Amino acid sequence: MGSMIELRSIHIRDSAVLRSRGLMEGTLALIEDDIRSFGKGSSGEALIALKNDEIYAMIKLFRPDRRKCRAHLEFVFTKDANADTQSAVVDRLLDYCFMEEFYHKVTVICDHGNEGLERIITGAGFVQEAVLRDEVRRKTGFADSGLFSILSYEYPAYNVSFVPFERGVAMIGGGKDYIDRVKLFHYGQKIENDRFAENVAGGLGLLEEAGGLARNDGRYAIDAEQLDFLPEEVGRATLQLTEYFSSSRAGFDVNIKFNQGTDFQREVWYTLCDIPYGATRSYEEIALKLTGGDKTKARKITRAVGAACGDNPIAVIVPCHRVIGKDGSIVGYSAGIDIKDYLLLHESFTAVTPLGFKEA
Repeated sequence: MGSMIELRSIHIRDSAVLRSRGLMEGTLALIEDDIRSFGKGSSGEALIALKNDEIYAMIKLFRPDRRKCRAHLEFVFTKDANADTQSAVVDRLLDYCFMEEFYHKVTVICDHGNEGLERIITGAGFVQEAVLRDEVRRKTGFADSGLFSILSYEYPAYNVSFVPFERGVAMIGGGKDYIDRVKLFHYGQKIENDRFAENVAGGLGLLEEAGGLARNDGRYAIDAEQLDFLPEEVGRATLQLTEYFSSSRAGFDVNIKFNQGTDFQREVWYTLCDIPYGATRSYEEIALKLTGGDKTKARKITRAVGAACGDNPIAVIVPCHRVIGKDGSIVGYSAGIDIKDYLLLHESFTAVTPLGFKEA
């Protein structure tokens, strides 16, 4: 995702370096005036891209509407920015637009004569949606250009997918090498505090008029073309969760990655993965396993085990729903007791061969 590239707003103090790097021309006073005119406002912002503290690109980001649905990018690279550096800059810009600023659509205009840049942006997931006639001025006249775009649900570095089941919808998130979250929603429930996932759901037509996730009327069906847009491991998890909810799969052969949690929480989550399909364990039994059978220590951490189960970021695949009260009661599930009850009943009446999971 272009992690070696740093993005920041352009500053007046950058003027001399921008001139020396060939990104801006004219006197320092003129360049400083231009930088002041860029500013960060409702219509857009100007950024620079750095690698190892060296500037390699200047970017203008235009925001055509107040609701921040779309961002349009214009960038200029230094002469020594090779193809790998340019690709890393574009990757970092997409991460910024989709995951930090939460745009749904990002567009770029590319001169058809600039084959290198076209390869880079199409490699990042952009597709051409239009030909703009006489868009670029040249010494001998004008030339056509291509308008390229990418939507949030086409973002290849990180994305989410949605799998319906009897009580609601499972949202899967991750990249090409790992899954880092599975969250369960009731039908009609809004996606709170996750604007990227909300953009994807809206773009796929999965939201009802009130903003919650729509009931399954066939709209969640995913075809091969849509799977191609998803990062590889997200696509794999999507198919496997679909099979799980249709009672044809009892385990998951996907890479998981915990990007959050304390060492203790992660230890709990990995321990949960040892609970067999169709079986249950009590919070006390999980605590005993973590303490090597020491009952005194286990009693001290049982409450913390319950809290860790409640914070599990990868529902179903990491089966915290299989942990119940010591007396057999179904308690404590972040998605709701009714969904926990459904999952346990679903597994108890299904007989399929378990698989395993892998750590990314």
